[in-house]
Amino acid sequence: MAEVFAGFVCGFALSIIATPPFALWVLHMRDDVPFIRNAIPQGMPVTLLSVPISSFFFLVWTGLGLIYGMVLVAAENSHPNHGLASPNLLYTLFILLTTVIIFLPFYAVIPSARRLALFLALTYVALFGWATPWLAHLAASRVS
Repeated sequence: MAEVFAGFVCGFALSIIATPPFALWVLHMRDDVPFIRNAIPQGMPVTLLSVPISSFFFLVWTGLGLIYGMVLVAAENSHPNHGLASPNLLYTLFILLTTVIIFLPFYAVIPSARRLALFLALTYVALFGWATPWLAHLAASRVS
C-alpha cells in the first residue's frame, strides 16, 4: 500500500511542477497555433489558464502514479533488485521506457516544445522512477 500512496504523492508533485511551464508554453504558442488561438482569448492571465491545466494534470499524473504504485508492488514481488540508484531496477527501467513512449513524440514532432518535453521527462523520471520507489521503501522500513 505504501507503493501506491508514494505513486500518488509523486504524481501530485509532478502536477504541481508541470503546470506553470506548460501554461507559459501554451500562452507562448497562442499566436502560432490556430486551435490554441481559438480556445484561449487574447490577454488571458497565465494564472487563470493554470487552473484547468492543473486540474487536468492532477487527474492524469496522480492517476498514473496510482497505477505505477501498483506496478511497483508487482515489480517488488517478482524482482526486488537494486539498480540505477533505485530500490527496484525493473520498475525504474519500466519508467524509463514509458518516459520515452510518452515524451519522445512531443520532443520529435513539436520543435517549440523540446525544452518543455525534456524538462517534463526528466521530472517524470526523477519523481516516478526514483522518488516513488524510495518513498515506498522508506515508508515500508518505518512501518516494520
